[in-house]
Amino acid sequence: MNDADTDGARAAELRAILDHHAYLYYVLDQPEIDDAEYDALYRELQALEAQRPDLRTPDSPTQRVGSAPLEKFAQVRHLEAMLSLANARDEDELLAWDQRNRRYLDGRGFDDVPLSYVVEPKIDGLAVSLTYRDGLFVVGATRGSGEVGEDVTANLRTIGALPLRLRGAHPPAVVEVRGEVYLPLAAFTRLNEARAAAGLPTFVNPRNSAAGSIRQLDPKLAAQRPLALWCYAIGHSEGLDLPDHHSALGWLRAQGFRVNPGIVVVDSIDAVAAACRAWEERRAGLDYDIDGAVVKVDSFALQTALGSVAHDPRWAIAFKFAPTTVITRLHSIEVNVGRTGVLTPFAVLEPVFVGGVTVERATLHNEDDIRRKDIRAGDDVTLQRAGDVIPQILGPVLDGWVDEDGRRAERSARHAALPEWRLPEACPACGSQVVRETDEVAVRCPNRSCPAQLVESIKHFVSKGAMDIDGLGEESVQLLYDRGFVRDVADLYSLREKKDSVVLLEGWSTKKKRVKDGRDVIEIAGTKQTDKVLAAIEESKQRPFAKVLFALGIRHVGAVTAQAIVDAFPSIDGLLAATADELAVVPGVGPVVAEAVTQHLADDHNRETLERLRAAGLRLVEEHPRRAGGALAGTTFVLTGKLASLTRGEAQALIEARGGRVSASVSKATDYVVAGEDPGSKLAKAQRLGVTVLDEDGFLGLLESSRVSGDDDSAPVQLDLA
Repeated sequence: MNDADTDGARAAELRAILDHHAYLYYVLDQPEIDDAEYDALYRELQALEAQRPDLRTPDSPTQRVGSAPLEKFAQVRHLEAMLSLANARDEDELLAWDQRNRRYLDGRGFDDVPLSYVVEPKIDGLAVSLTYRDGLFVVGATRGSGEVGEDVTANLRTIGALPLRLRGAHPPAVVEVRGEVYLPLAAFTRLNEARAAAGLPTFVNPRNSAAGSIRQLDPKLAAQRPLALWCYAIGHSEGLDLPDHHSALGWLRAQGFRVNPGIVVVDSIDAVAAACRAWEERRAGLDYDIDGAVVKVDSFALQTALGSVAHDPRWAIAFKFAPTTVITRLHSIEVNVGRTGVLTPFAVLEPVFVGGVTVERATLHNEDDIRRKDIRAGDDVTLQRAGDVIPQILGPVLDGWVDEDGRRAERSARHAALPEWRLPEACPACGSQVVRETDEVAVRCPNRSCPAQLVESIKHFVSKGAMDIDGLGEESVQLLYDRGFVRDVADLYSLREKKDSVVLLEGWSTKKKRVKDGRDVIEIAGTKQTDKVLAAIEESKQRPFAKVLFALGIRHVGAVTAQAIVDAFPSIDGLLAATADELAVVPGVGPVVAEAVTQHLADDHNRETLERLRAAGLRLVEEHPRRAGGALAGTTFVLTGKLASLTRGEAQALIEARGGRVSASVSKATDYVVAGEDPGSKLAKAQRLGVTVLDEDGFLGLLESSRVSGDDDSAPVQLDLA
């Protein structure tokens, strides 16, 4: 054997030894050698590959950190969509999910098939997809939209628990592995201690720091974070034939992936509930954050039969643990003015740490909600992060409390002495008299030139769901407005002409000092950020007509409705000439939306803005119009209460995708009221008017029958969250 063969054999041997010990350390937590021995083997391989670069392989342990910093992340389309999960908050909702599934399966000939379930922890981390081809790790991506994520391969390679090559002798041609990147709590504490000692800001919670680490453009920075990985599912695969989920988990373990050892398989929904509660009881003792348990129907055949609702699989559900609640002081109730003039109250709170973040503000929805909860400025209130995300005030705390001097007092007596809150009669942004329209909860500022409305309309125009102008965040929009560069959305397209002035804005320029004729001279130059924003504005001119129409922020017109209007009127000139009656017959529009559209387009200022957008080169003609239609065309729905399997935005998107429309208020023209949990006054009004009321099962059945009767669900539903 010559020297080249000897070097190649030793490199292969070292890779195998290092992979074996990494598997023992990261996956089995059973190390056989100490760190010094591992490091000596690693350095030997490193030196050998430096001497013989031809021996360096993509799956070598030395290649976990080797990529140069990126300028930005590329987009990756998942081979199989990463679906979201519906939530169950208690055993009753879990039982309802199981009963819906059994009824669904019974109707499809699976009435005698026994059900078993897999219960696993819901790790509070960052979901990722790991693609292996012929056993080699080739692409890693974030979940992103579920269809498309960001390519974070280089950063994921830095995680020791991620196998660069599958351990099996006969790997499948392609397999997508789903996992959750997280930061162990002990590692998080050590990381924060080290950052504090170095004078750096500390991280707020493990999830945010894990997500931020994976999205570092420099893999070397990601490698400095002690990230870990649990793997929990298989997505797309070619060459794998597994009967059920627990077999897939066993396959993942055999291939070298970390699979949570606490995952259990049970054969009844009662056992599922017990397993979920067991995870909740263990929650405080774990070295990683979990915010619930995930329940899955085990059989892949039954998973296929159950299918999905919108972006949620029927065969899986997240059992969410009760969110953390705290008590804090409500200092004041302030008001925001939105882009359509709606006044929305929000709470200014004594800062309090809850659910992993410090909360200082919380939405209060509307005046009726404040009255119903009887919340008053000066109250001590119970705050929770709804779904562990949205800060929400549950109500005032009326039992005993201790004041600043330590004396005992009664919150209830103090609460009674506080004045009830009322919405202001004048707009806080412009002083105009506010109005409340008939049968609406919302109170509006009618002044279309209101500064707050103008700023919010520009923020909406540049947002991701609309014109998607990268780099123009809320602060930048506010700054441009305050300095007089932008007064409406059309002004954005003349910013390039004002570049010399725009770069004077804070954060939009760099200052350099040089000496000229013995004096210090300050030179101001635009930054790359300025050029990127101007380029993004220019690129936005290529957005389709439906995006532009949605971006205009017309009242009641969400993304799905905008597309329906464009399908019927594929040019702005045709739309400008349309009457309210002609618009009202468009599936998913109806008389209220039609009136809002015609009023908006009839306004002289809005017409002027449209002409300026046309002159700037935006697309106001749909080049490939689609044919509008839908089995629910002409049908009006009102949504009230909380649905277990769908968010309100998702329910609205499904209705509108089938040609129906969603109204904010109940009237004689309403065809259906969909009532979820805690439906409120809309349900009572529907019953009084004799409007048909659907519970969640009835609503889902109606959607299913509308699909069967002719709607095409092959195209993805675009959620209308406006």
